[in-house]
Amino acid sequence: MFKKLLFALALFAASCSADREEFLPDTPPPVVHTSSEVSAFYSDVLEEVNALRTRGCRCGDLDMPAVAPLVIDAKLNAAADRHAYDMEQNSFFDHTGTDGSKSADRASDADYLWRAVGENIALHPGTISDVIEGWKNSPGHCRNMMNADYADMGIACRGDYWVQVLGAKIGE
Repeated sequence: MFKKLLFALALFAASCSADREEFLPDTPPPVVHTSSEVSAFYSDVLEEVNALRTRGCRCGDLDMPAVAPLVIDAKLNAAADRHAYDMEQNSFFDHTGTDGSKSADRASDADYLWRAVGENIALHPGTISDVIEGWKNSPGHCRNMMNADYADMGIACRGDYWVQVLGAKIGE
């Protein structure tokens, strides 16, 4: 149901630093969604990721113990949305954006003061469960989701492009 969910421009614009105005012309047009639709998307993704984190799992050959749940962070949502939008608009699939940015750059540009940051991407037309299961079945993506250092998560979906940004703030 939320596969085609697009995030409102306001979410991105509110999270961008003033010195990164050059990104605003490439941001998506506003899309009207009810706050309950947006909240449900975040809640559904967070619930699935946290279920995995709190029970532990096997990532490839590595057993990952249970770790603390994540919380949604609006700044990481903005970083995730920026990259999902870039990939969708420019028809590519890579951790490096068309502007040369990496996940850490996008998190910093969104004013997230990080000490650790990671990113999972997916090009998948499926459901939230399908995408999380795909990341779980990929050892590197799985280790990102199970990394005890991360406390915060941002998520975005643009068309079939999914971006999950995981982070820990300085001082946490």
